[in-house]
Amino acid sequence: MRSRRRLAETQRETEALRQQAEAERRIASVLREALLPTHSAELAELGLTVAAAYLPAEPDAAVGGDWYKCRRLPDGRVLVAIGDAVGHGLDAVARMAQQRHALAGLAQTGASAGEMATWLNELVCSDPTALTATMITGHIDHDHVLRWACAGHPPPLLRRGDEVSPLPSDHLGPLLGLMPGYAYETAPVPLRGGDLLLLYTDGVVERRGEDITVGITNLSRSLSGNAGLSPEETLDRIIADYTRTAHDDDACLLAIQVD
Repeated sequence: MRSRRRLAETQRETEALRQQAEAERRIASVLREALLPTHSAELAELGLTVAAAYLPAEPDAAVGGDWYKCRRLPDGRVLVAIGDAVGHGLDAVARMAQQRHALAGLAQTGASAGEMATWLNELVCSDPTALTATMITGHIDHDHVLRWACAGHPPPLLRRGDEVSPLPSDHLGPLLGLMPGYAYETAPVPLRGGDLLLLYTDGVVERRGEDITVGITNLSRSLSGNAGLSPEETLDRIIADYTRTAHDDDACLLAIQVD
């Protein structure tokens, strides 16, 4: 009888854990649809073609701490952002949602990329429960000039023809939540017709026991080898390479092409 009781208790605990995991998967799936949308139609009107992808490290996960944002603002500029909140699971999702929505609110003020990063850093620094995060944010204006700021995030890659190079990042600032009062800078990058800008989180390029520069070099090589492909086709090729290698972190990709 004692053995039967122990078996019944074990089965109940197992079922409770299964139901909890299933509930978290459903919540994460709903959050992904709400937090990681695309706005392709409205961006096409501005001469931009956009594709995005989210690649969870765990097959059953729908979303984690990685996020992006790309949408038209009321003043006609395009808000571009990508970030990575530390951690995994629903805690990371909560921090990601807070930072993403805070940035969306700041974007409505007409502030520059550097100002938005500065204010978001103060928000993260003032939250005792928050952890550090990385982020790139910026605007593409009517003349297709990208004005961007960087908070501890790998710089975007620019594909121009069959040549690929990281954007100059002399103005790169520290991680969000690390240095209260830090003033982030904004840097301009003129874009040309046919250019493809690739923003990504470190899960795309980091591998255990390997320097991150190796991963960035490999990603640049893959991007260069897919010259002429659309943003969606380009991401499909990168994702195929990504899924063939071992990775321990979530990853997010955002490709923007000037038509």
